[in-house]
Amino acid sequence: MTDPKDQPEPVQTSTKTDDMDVCSVIRAGRPSAEDAEVLTDRILQASWELLLQIGFENFSIDKLAKYGRFGKPTIYARFPGKAELLRAVLMKNIKERTRGLFEGVTHHHIDEAIPALCSDGVEFYHSPEGRLMERLIDWLDIETEDGGASMRGWSAEVAIHDISELLERAVQRGEIRMSEIKTASLFLMEGICGHARLAEVQDKFDREPHLQWATRYWAMIKKTFCF
Repeated sequence: MTDPKDQPEPVQTSTKTDDMDVCSVIRAGRPSAEDAEVLTDRILQASWELLLQIGFENFSIDKLAKYGRFGKPTIYARFPGKAELLRAVLMKNIKERTRGLFEGVTHHHIDEAIPALCSDGVEFYHSPEGRLMERLIDWLDIETEDGGASMRGWSAEVAIHDISELLERAVQRGEIRMSEIKTASLFLMEGICGHARLAEVQDKFDREPHLQWATRYWAMIKKTFCF
């Protein structure tokens, strides 16, 4: 008979996209300590490495425990199941990859930053990591019923927020005069993502056609929203 104190603790979840954070899919419970946070990060990092090595379809908690040399109770103490673990892994990596893409263009003139962001985004979308992220988003949004918020919607909000900040800095530097920055950011996000999905990428990535497309698309956005 299982001792009640050994039963899993409740999971903090949120159905609001704005409130969504990695912490919302990690179990509540004992007071956090620095070493516990480091261990949680190790679990997330090992999960991502294993996913890239063996693919989403072959991933399991058992294999993660062996790969990372974690005890399964250690994993389950933080994540109640595979869906919650993969949601946290995906959120962590989306934030890190998005931050990396924008940091690469943040000091460029906006007329150079947008085409570069598009080209970098297309290259990442067709990389092994980008394809894995898309697979995880689809699985979490379509194949699971864990009550979590939409990952597609959440990732779009992350991108819109970062594009808005990029445009706002350009306005502050006097590079453009723009109204309705959030709406313009939505158009940019949808255009870049749509272009990435439709683009054909060869083994050797060629930036030039994507730079050209983004330059024309950005000119259209400026004509609509700038004054």
